[in-house]
Amino acid sequence: MCSVQDYMDEQASQGSFVPPGRQNILTAVIGRPEHPGRVRVVGAGVTIKQYFGLALRTSCSSSSMPLEDLEQLTQQIRDQLEESITEKMTQKMMTSFSQM
Repeated sequence: MCSVQDYMDEQASQGSFVPPGRQNILTAVIGRPEHPGRVRVVGAGVTIKQYFGLALRTSCSSSSMPLEDLEQLTQQIRDQLEESITEKMTQKMMTSFSQM
C-alpha cells in the first residue's frame, strides 16, 4: 500500500502535482499551510534566526581583497590572456603559411 507522501512524490515526478502558491509536497501531505519565519519541528515560538543564527552578509560591491592585489591579479589575467591569444594566432599563421 502506498503512503500519501509516495503518491505525492510520484505525482510531482510525473508533473501532475503542481503545488499552488507557496505550498510544496510536504505541506500538501501534512495538510497544514507553511508559516513564513517559523522552523518546523522545534516547538512554538522558535524563529529562523534563533534556530540557525544570524546570516553573515557582505556587500556585493565590497571585496575581501585589497585594491592593489585585485589590480595586480587583473593585470596577470590580462597578460596571460594576451599571451594565449598571441600563441594561438602564431600557430594559425604558421599552419596557414605551411599550407601555401
